[in-house]
Amino acid sequence: MADEREYSFTVEVVRELYYSDATSYGVYSFKTPDEMPELEKQISIGRNIDWGEEHTDTIYNGVLSGRMQRLYEGDKYDVVAKLVFSKKYNKYQYEPIRINSAVLKTAEEQESFLLSILTESQAKTLITAYPNIVEDIMDGKDNVDFDKLQGIGKITYDKIKEKVINNYVISDILSMLQPLGVTLNAIKKLTTYEPNAVLLKKELIENPYILTSIRGFGFKKVDTLAIKLNPELKESDKRLKAFIRWFLTETGEGSGHTWVDKGVLEEEIINNVRECHKYLDECYRENEESDRPFLHIEGRKIGLQKYYDMEYKIIEKLNEISNQNPLSVSEENIKNGIIKAEQEQGYSLTEEQMAIAMDSLNSNAVAICGKAGTGKTSSVRTILNIYKEANCSIACCALSAKAVKVIEESTGFQANTIHRLLGSNGLNKFTYNENNPLPYSVLLIDEGSMNSTEIFYYLLRAVRPTTKIIICGDNRQLPPIGYGNTFNDIVLNNVIKTFTLTKVLRQAEKSGILSDANKIRDGINPIAKPELKIVTGELNDMTYMFRDDRDMLNSIAIKSFMGAVKKYGVDDVLIGVPRKSNCTNCTASLNEKIQDLLLPNETRCIVYGTRKYKLGAKVIQRTNDYEKDVFNGDIGYIIDIFQEKEGNKIVNKFTIEFASGKENKQVVYMQSEVDQIDLAYAMTIHSLQGSGYKAVIIIIDNTHYVLLDNCLLYTALTRAKEKCLLLAEPSAFKKCINTNKTVARQTWTKNILENFKKGIDKE
Repeated sequence: MADEREYSFTVEVVRELYYSDATSYGVYSFKTPDEMPELEKQISIGRNIDWGEEHTDTIYNGVLSGRMQRLYEGDKYDVVAKLVFSKKYNKYQYEPIRINSAVLKTAEEQESFLLSILTESQAKTLITAYPNIVEDIMDGKDNVDFDKLQGIGKITYDKIKEKVINNYVISDILSMLQPLGVTLNAIKKLTTYEPNAVLLKKELIENPYILTSIRGFGFKKVDTLAIKLNPELKESDKRLKAFIRWFLTETGEGSGHTWVDKGVLEEEIINNVRECHKYLDECYRENEESDRPFLHIEGRKIGLQKYYDMEYKIIEKLNEISNQNPLSVSEENIKNGIIKAEQEQGYSLTEEQMAIAMDSLNSNAVAICGKAGTGKTSSVRTILNIYKEANCSIACCALSAKAVKVIEESTGFQANTIHRLLGSNGLNKFTYNENNPLPYSVLLIDEGSMNSTEIFYYLLRAVRPTTKIIICGDNRQLPPIGYGNTFNDIVLNNVIKTFTLTKVLRQAEKSGILSDANKIRDGINPIAKPELKIVTGELNDMTYMFRDDRDMLNSIAIKSFMGAVKKYGVDDVLIGVPRKSNCTNCTASLNEKIQDLLLPNETRCIVYGTRKYKLGAKVIQRTNDYEKDVFNGDIGYIIDIFQEKEGNKIVNKFTIEFASGKENKQVVYMQSEVDQIDLAYAMTIHSLQGSGYKAVIIIIDNTHYVLLDNCLLYTALTRAKEKCLLLAEPSAFKKCINTNKTVARQTWTKNILENFKKGIDKE
């Protein structure tokens, strides 16, 4: 019969045997003076230094195994645990229920606590300057002056801070939330919300729904936890408001809508939190009377206030920029700029391109839109060269690193990702903002359709009203990941002066890729009927292969990829699919197979769950890491896998080399950070937006059914520069041609333009 008793004892950690930040699961050996069941007894004989008397010390050794905060070797903890038998190791272990660091009562105890990170001299320096440093960190009041801390820099201090937060701020909260499935990493994110552990714990008990602010914690998971912690929340306005906020956020991030009909929201409330429906009218009334409402409501439309505010401020800023006098350029500047642009591209501008380039000089904010092959790049290159001739300072940017590379290759102008241009130093924290605007006369924003409302807002916030803005893109490509559809709204509502290129260039007409892509864009089927193999275009650059067998599509794709790599190199070949995982033709499956084919004999690898990343693998960064200065979409190669000793531990690390401008950049990662990357031989079509490859292979089948539309397929085809192979199930291809759903996002733009106009009229 299992021992369900709880045992309380004090331990000193001897060694970390295993710990995972992702799951909060750890295994630690410990010693304790407390006699507990199934511990190994150890007796040591010592001699009194002063009198020479012998004495014996008895300690007990054991293992802690289970979910807990990270513990530190040599530190003491108060433990409440239950005794369990491990079949794997055929011995008893203690599974923690609660673990709290022993309270540090004296300066000597603080110094001992710090010695696992600092030298004795450094520890004394820190405690002399800040006698209550541990308590200050716990309370979020640790504004230290490093000039007072000789020999202690920010990196070392951050390690101290992390240890204090893990041991004191987080441990108590983890004890409360861990049985409900909340991990250490999740709780660390909460400490940015409220660093004071006492206040955070109080807030969590009163309103556990703050957990919905953590990525990966949906309302249902948090709701279950919340009602366990505080059953009174089941019928409460807090639960209702949390659900509304979560539902509107999920709708924005998932479907892109910044508002929904009130009826849709009410139906969701009844289906999910019926007990709280009675508080809805009161919620609306409080919101209307509040100085800081969280909802914006106009008639039947309802959305988050922050979504409306961002859309409004974007339009307000674009209107302000548009009303400025355009930059002054001379006839000589125009003449020389055109000559240089035509020399660079090797052919003359069309009448349409020339007219747009000239007309755009008369407005301080312009949008340039057009389908594939109409010459958007030629028009933009010409405009930029004219301003360069006028000695204007120019900045070019796009959302992804690949799109930046395309700008540089096609225009010759240096470019940056939006995050790098703004000087990103944290989530939505930027060096350049309204108080410190970007120091440029001209700003090109390319691939405008990729940018969510949020990133448009932060970018335009950092632009001076006198800066010339050029936003370029194709509003019929996939809308952005995230809420809003700003570029499409700008173009369709003529928010700023908008030019649309309509004529496909003669050289583009020869391309089956571009000709077929533009037909698909308009919902026209480019082929008569599905066949085993069809090749189109004068250049024979577009190939279709139709099969009903998904495994066969997979096999053809991988074989074609390996063949194309021999001709173009691995950097210029890519497979594009709609889904990341859980189907035959997903990026996860394709990447794993291709990695094994490209690196068959490589045994050195980094393992993450079921995935492995071999030495030499091509990878893509999937998160923004501001400390490392790497961002979502950066592509590189794993060039080293190694171990380093940190204190008493051996730590696994790896190095990725990223292409960064003219020079490559090497970045070191901990093994625990491997979840920031993916293999990059196959990517989702959404991830491909803004990029270009010499050879692109696309797979479309009915496991992707809900994602299929002509916007997706058009975007995929136009990533190919020289060769495109489309592998498809016939019915999936037909679904793409006949469906266009992704541009129909519900945004506030029309309402804002009406409200904005009314505001101007009142003045």
